[in-house]
Amino acid sequence: MQNRVRTKWIIIIAVAVLSIATVVAFAVAGNKGNTKSKDKKTEKSSVTTTVVTTTKPTTTQPTTVDENGSTDSVKKLIALCFDDGPGTESTKKLVTGLKKRGAKATFFELGQMIEENPEMCKLVSECGCEIGIHGWAHSDFTQIGVSGTEKELADTAALIKKYTGKAPTHVRPPYGSYNDDIQELLKNKGYDMIMWNVDTLDWKTRDAEAVRNEIVSNGADGGDILCLHDIYDTTAEGVLQAVDELMKQGYKFVTVSELQAARDKFVAGRIWLSAHEYYDFGSKENVAKASLNTTQAATSTDANGKTVTVQGSSKQDATDVDITWPDDAKKN
Repeated sequence: MQNRVRTKWIIIIAVAVLSIATVVAFAVAGNKGNTKSKDKKTEKSSVTTTVVTTTKPTTTQPTTVDENGSTDSVKKLIALCFDDGPGTESTKKLVTGLKKRGAKATFFELGQMIEENPEMCKLVSECGCEIGIHGWAHSDFTQIGVSGTEKELADTAALIKKYTGKAPTHVRPPYGSYNDDIQELLKNKGYDMIMWNVDTLDWKTRDAEAVRNEIVSNGADGGDILCLHDIYDTTAEGVLQAVDELMKQGYKFVTVSELQAARDKFVAGRIWLSAHEYYDFGSKENVAKASLNTTQAATSTDANGKTVTVQGSSKQDATDVDITWPDDAKKN
């Protein structure tokens, strides 16, 4: 009897222990499951609530200048300038190529060429490029005087406004030739004067590779203003090659107005050689540097087969050439 009772209690105790162990096991398993679920929920929450913030770039004026004289805002900017046009197919190839690449330039056009190619003048503007005045017939402003220059400016500006709806503000004197009277006229008429610090000699070489090399080698110092001509197919080819190469290096091709805005501002009568070389009317010391005596005349053939006179100087850098005072320009 006693053995039966002992056996009964042993069975009862064993069943109780087994039941308790089972409950504990389920409880532990349940806690692990809850922990994993909580971890997954936390992980998902951290992903879905991540916020990406962006900072709007500032437009404050730069305060530092590097060893080459380029400000922070212009050391990756290049202003390509094309004279003597608009041409025909060469101009079309150039401006459409620039637009495709997201690049811009400034075209200093002749009134007589606009009159012959009004659609090209429109196209230049429609492609996002800027148009300035290069006179009417590529006359030397110092030779035709103030009255003659004033008429050429007015006639050319009227055509630009007619075909683009925009009034020009920049003038590049043919041959880079001017004197005090011409500079004062430009100031009074609300124009500034755009010279250059790099001449590619594209009119002379007529070679696309040479044009490309000149731009890449000498025109990427930061804030440079280049002299080119849009009346040559070789120029269009070389320019687009250079643009492709330099854009990969982070350079941006802009209009003269965009270059000015990044460096300082538009000032009537001011002479610009580059973004870091510009001189205001009335300052003899500064204006002297902008009046360069390396300019030469040269004849060439435009896109329509006509003989025109084009810029014929080599690279012009105000720090590398002799100084000619504006007052003496009439004697040269």
